[in-house]
Amino acid sequence: MPAVGVVIVNHNLKDSLHATLDSFRRLNYPAVTIVVSDNASIDGSQEMVKTLFPEVHLLAHAEEQGYARAASLGMAYLVDKTKYIFSTTNDVIVAPDLLNVLVDEAERDPKAGVLGTKIYFFDRPSVLWHAGGSINPFHGHSRHIGWECQDHPRYNRVRQCDFVTGCGYLLRSEVLQRIGFFKEDLVFYSEDADLCYRFREAGYKVLYIPDAKMWHKTNTTLAKNRPSQLRYSTRNGIYLIQRHRIGYYPLSIWIYLFLVTPFKMALFAIIMRQKNSIAIYRGVQDWRLHRFGWIRNAP
Repeated sequence: MPAVGVVIVNHNLKDSLHATLDSFRRLNYPAVTIVVSDNASIDGSQEMVKTLFPEVHLLAHAEEQGYARAASLGMAYLVDKTKYIFSTTNDVIVAPDLLNVLVDEAERDPKAGVLGTKIYFFDRPSVLWHAGGSINPFHGHSRHIGWECQDHPRYNRVRQCDFVTGCGYLLRSEVLQRIGFFKEDLVFYSEDADLCYRFREAGYKVLYIPDAKMWHKTNTTLAKNRPSQLRYSTRNGIYLIQRHRIGYYPLSIWIYLFLVTPFKMALFAIIMRQKNSIAIYRGVQDWRLHRFGWIRNAP
């Protein structure tokens, strides 16, 4: 079986990371190297990994790197040692046959560059969080196929997608060596979709593999800070449309800027706190001013 590396990014989520590593320890796959890329945790995460999971390689960063850079550092450690890299987070539980299913599919199709998983909500284990991703060609808004739906046979077909979520996907190492890892100055959000599009532009497929299953704990880490989440996701989402000329570009980016964004701002102002609308506006301004990288004191 070809060697597979697993990169798990962590920041101050010790208990969840413990559960994630426990689930990876139960994998059936025989040739796995696991790396935890830890973003300067102060909650005992690093000590827990060293003590309870000695087989795991710990990359302990003195300063928080942001998700994209921390994951990229883990990939850089593994890319010349493994045929595939599975990139994921510290808030998932994986099925024991996850890597077997993904690697079997990748070995069957040499043009399969990114292979995504079927992901359920952890607290509602039959409800889908992700069954592939699509981006509307008219207005550039992205969505998770199947989100909040009960699992159903219609989600059981292998298919090509615009993107699959980096919450859990398998990447071909030889392609990563050519095109690079995550775009680090995106920091959070859309870095996974950007990498999917770069694989596609290099001539590889982005596939959703329904028999590879995971369960995701939502509302962890940055997701708890809704304004920051909206600021990063707005900035990076516009970048994604522009960089990859998504859909009926440039129509798609104009519709996103002048219809989708104002609608979202108004919606959040009405049903949620006004600071969420302000965060969306700031995300647009960050993109307009080419203000990428870590936004200190965001929002």
